[in-house]
Amino acid sequence: MQRIKLIFTIFLIITFTSIIIGCNQAEGINRLGSNRSEIETGDLEAMPNNNQAIVSAHRLATEAGFEILGAGGTAADAAVAVAAVLTVVEPFFSSALGGGTWALYYEAAAGEVTSLDGVGPVGSNASVEDYAEKGGLDGMHQAVVPGAWDGWMLWLQEYGRLDLGEVLAPAIEIGREGFTVTQSLELWLDRQSQLIAERPDTAEIYMPEGRLLRQGDILYQHDLADTFEVLAEAYEEEIDQGREQAIQAARDYFYRGPLAEAIVDFSDTHGGYLTLEDFHGFEASIVEPISIQYNEEIKVFQNPPNSQGITQLIALNILKDDNLSQLGPDNADAIHLQVEALKLAFSDRYYHVGDPELTDVPVEELLSDEHARQQRQRIDMETVMEWPIEDGLAEGMNNTTTFHIVDGDGNGAAVTTSLGAQFLVIGDTGIHINNRMRMISVEEDNPNQLTPGYKVRHTSNPYLALRDGSLYILGGNTGVDNQPQGQMQQFIHIVEFGLSAQEAIDRPRFATTAFPEGTFPYEYENTLELEEGFPQEAIDELSLKGHEVIVGGAYGSANMIVVDEDDIQVGAEIRDESYGEVKESR
Repeated sequence: MQRIKLIFTIFLIITFTSIIIGCNQAEGINRLGSNRSEIETGDLEAMPNNNQAIVSAHRLATEAGFEILGAGGTAADAAVAVAAVLTVVEPFFSSALGGGTWALYYEAAAGEVTSLDGVGPVGSNASVEDYAEKGGLDGMHQAVVPGAWDGWMLWLQEYGRLDLGEVLAPAIEIGREGFTVTQSLELWLDRQSQLIAERPDTAEIYMPEGRLLRQGDILYQHDLADTFEVLAEAYEEEIDQGREQAIQAARDYFYRGPLAEAIVDFSDTHGGYLTLEDFHGFEASIVEPISIQYNEEIKVFQNPPNSQGITQLIALNILKDDNLSQLGPDNADAIHLQVEALKLAFSDRYYHVGDPELTDVPVEELLSDEHARQQRQRIDMETVMEWPIEDGLAEGMNNTTTFHIVDGDGNGAAVTTSLGAQFLVIGDTGIHINNRMRMISVEEDNPNQLTPGYKVRHTSNPYLALRDGSLYILGGNTGVDNQPQGQMQQFIHIVEFGLSAQEAIDRPRFATTAFPEGTFPYEYENTLELEEGFPQEAIDELSLKGHEVIVGGAYGSANMIVVDEDDIQVGAEIRDESYGEVKESR
């Protein structure tokens, strides 16, 4: 950390000349200016009673978000604060510095929804041959360029009001003063105990006295707090030149300065694929989301490919004319319909979804009503589809966290940000690096095939729904392939079955495995897995239809916010330490 601080001044002299900054500003404006999704504005009044709501995977993160809203920040400012605190207290699931982020933002005053693409590409030194040999192992070779930080800086620039130091202050304080190890953190420390013990930089944090920290112990993240602080210092050094230039300084310090150098040095030493050129050339972007019209009132938004978010939309599009509300959440036919629709949606993901810069992703066709009708006709109420499932267009052509915020002005942020629980810390930076390469394919002609410089099909995909043009649902469900499945169930529970936000989160979940899973080595099992809590009658009926039912297990962590006509609800995951709250805005 001291080495990073010492070269900070030299870095500023080299980097922040007026010519370079002028170019960076111009490029930032181009990326932000024309990538919005226009919607019917409807009623754009503030939230009922000007209420604010936040739900996240940890009470400290939720409280930090409210602290930022109370200081006059927007949902975007609060989102960066929540992400930074989760980086400190939930290091097994996400990192604002070492991970990647897909997110959706609803700007109430403009009546617009945008998508944040904060995920980075495969490193330049990667190859199919090398990765195929060690894809099943943990290590630096699993890391792609971390894109989250640049994405968060874009949100601050476009939608934020507060200074970076103010937004990062809660994370810095918690990292320095320590926090109590939760049950979930202890669980992940136990799971990764051997890897942690083998990595000196990681062991220094999680085994400070030669033993693994346990629930109730105090965990400190001193190096991570120092790194957040030097990024805030980079911002402050340039604030006299304007907020946009100061944000650019914090971005450049990470991607074109000491932190990029530290990560690449570590990558070179430990068999990774990342280069300085990969960092220098990376920029996150704000892009147009994809969407479907679920009914006359409700429009559902998702993140575009390379995100897998289209999977949820395809499934909902297939189901939207089935009137599931007449069946109920425990009805075997309702479950069967949802499961079969998901199988078809995941087959579309397998055959067609990758980095659109590398492969032609037929988004318009996949989300068309005609494709939805054709796919629905493939569902038989008395039989079960199994993988391999034919391409529906052929004839015509847990390592994540999710949080959501609504501010007093009616702006909304739906976020799914991911790291991967490999507990690999980059030297004395405190940065935990991602393992997103697990989601890449080594198959020939696969739309998600490993290609240096292009992006992995990213599993993160929060969703956002508007009703009559106003904010309605912000939701997410973690767990790789469980994400679109759990999110579809959330939405159906609210819209079709009339449950509250918390009831929708509390409901037992199901997951199909009748498709190649999204992580190496892409296996499939053709099973229907049900969480404990479904009635035996439904289980028996599903088995009679041909489902190979397995009862038990857990299917990700879910959080959501529902904005109704006269109130606002949070649904916080009861299976872990998630915490949500609604407060009256000041």
